[in-house]
Amino acid sequence: MLRPLCALALLAMTSACTTVFQIPVTGALGDKTPLSGIALARSDSALGRYAVQTADKSLSCNGVYDASSVEPRMIVAVSCDDGRYGAVDIRRSPDLMSGSGTGRLNDNTPVRVEFSPPPKAKE
Repeated sequence: MLRPLCALALLAMTSACTTVFQIPVTGALGDKTPLSGIALARSDSALGRYAVQTADKSLSCNGVYDASSVEPRMIVAVSCDDGRYGAVDIRRSPDLMSGSGTGRLNDNTPVRVEFSPPPKAKE
């Protein structure tokens, strides 16, 4: 009986310590189609997720990335809901919280993204 209670207590303690990082993402698909969305990472998972969409919400693209990586460069797969897919070459700043990237979808459409945390509120 004590073992299940210990496991439950450990689960409650670790879930209470989870930090969620949410970074705004902007960019463009092709020459003129703006994209916006978020990149999301959690301190309790090595897997990060991102999602972007067009302003009229007619197209969305998303994927996962290695949120535990401390490398300044990463290649991130992208998959769009219209069936297109590709990869974006991301270059991150030393703090790993901002950066930009370029890539192409399988139909040769260029993709450009930028991300950085929102400015901190003045106190």
